[in-house]
Amino acid sequence: MIPTHDTRELTLRCLDSLASGSPALEVIVVDDASTDGTAEAIARHHPAVRLLANPQRAGFTRAANRGLDAAAGDLLLLLNSDTEVPAASLPVLQAAFVDDPQLGIAGAELRYPDGSAQWGAGLEPTPRWLFAQASGLPALLGRLPGYRRLRPPGRGAGAQVDWVSGAAMAVRRAVWAAVGPLDARYRFYCQDLDLCLAAKSLGWRVAVVAGFVVIHHHGATIAAGRGSAAPYHPELMWTDLVRFADKRGGPAAARRAAA
Repeated sequence: MIPTHDTRELTLRCLDSLASGSPALEVIVVDDASTDGTAEAIARHHPAVRLLANPQRAGFTRAANRGLDAAAGDLLLLLNSDTEVPAASLPVLQAAFVDDPQLGIAGAELRYPDGSAQWGAGLEPTPRWLFAQASGLPALLGRLPGYRRLRPPGRGAGAQVDWVSGAAMAVRRAVWAAVGPLDARYRFYCQDLDLCLAAKSLGWRVAVVAGFVVIHHHGATIAAGRGSAAPYHPELMWTDLVRFADKRGGPAAARRAAA
């Protein structure tokens, strides 16, 4: 399931990768009132895709919820439109859920287009860590290959994690029924973190699946949506992080983190 807004070429590349790997998949795209011809291009190049069009902009989270709620499978996969899924990845993901009945949410081994590892999972963050992210510096530095070589991308496949990135996040149907939908008060960030923590609280396991590799053009989705080359949206990041801190620890925690 892919939400998209004004990311026509990226979305087509994502769909191309899915078609080459598993042509029998149910693929849903929610076009969130794009103005760049995304819906028309999908209908032309990928007629088998189930295309849901929002007449007015609903935002990433609501678009994702619409698509995930419409999906029929026992395993739901949320992908950013700026991802590409190698052909060998999806069978590995499916096998992981079959082999581990307690696996509730799975994340990918995210890779930058140059093949270097991308940070996309971790333990429950502290409020101060969250607000360090709001500066945007980690997102900017992460685009530099030299910085990526010096700084490990976080916890790898198989490690115990509390959350995985929603750029490529698979959710068992039973988990979605129990803790979904994504909290629409988050406009772009933190909804994946929030969902994972809710699943963990019910005893489900959250993990990065070794061999489930996804290429992520980090920041391209949010950049296209605001007509900017920046890999993050400062206002959305700030407000969503405050909302997360408030939800997890109350207003006092949000104030402490912002101090």
